[in-house]
Amino acid sequence: MKKLGTLLLVAAAGCVDLKSAYPEKHFYTLEAARTGPARTGPEGTVLRVRRFAASRPAEGSEFVTRIGDSEYESDFYNVFFVPPAAQVTEQAHRWLGASKLFATVVGTGSSAPETHVLEGSLNALYGDRRARKAVLEAQFMVVGISSDPTTVLLQKSYRQEIAFAKDGAESLIRGWNEGLAKVLGALEEDLSRIDRSPRK
Repeated sequence: MKKLGTLLLVAAAGCVDLKSAYPEKHFYTLEAARTGPARTGPEGTVLRVRRFAASRPAEGSEFVTRIGDSEYESDFYNVFFVPPAAQVTEQAHRWLGASKLFATVVGTGSSAPETHVLEGSLNALYGDRRARKAVLEAQFMVVGISSDPTTVLLQKSYRQEIAFAKDGAESLIRGWNEGLAKVLGALEEDLSRIDRSPRK
């Protein structure tokens, strides 16, 4: 009888759906939609947006949370659909294209000759559980290359810390999206103040 009971337990265990015993992975994207009227840029200018780099803590696809002064943890079940630096590159491309600060905005694969180049690095992207903030920091450099020698027109870091009231992936992604929009808005404002005319 004892042997029969053991066999029944083994059989029952074999029917357990192991997939349902673990949380499903959730995939997210970064989005920053520009609003407001377009600006006016000099004719003949072409801004090339190069693929942004990322610091080691910000290059992975898993969400990262800071839980101590020097302690972080990654979330296996909440991840970016595309590596975050690539997403920030795409969002910057779209944002600056919509701004009309430059006559044309192209990516790395375009054969159009550029007058300016935007380089960037995603330096921080994490949730700070201690302060309940979504942290995003990026550094940008704009180079005018249509003159000899080339000229660095802008080099600056931008950091946003967006508070959230409720823990969880949804709060983090909303905070990062808000922070990214503010970073790109500040970048646009700074670019509007530099000399963007194509130098010959």
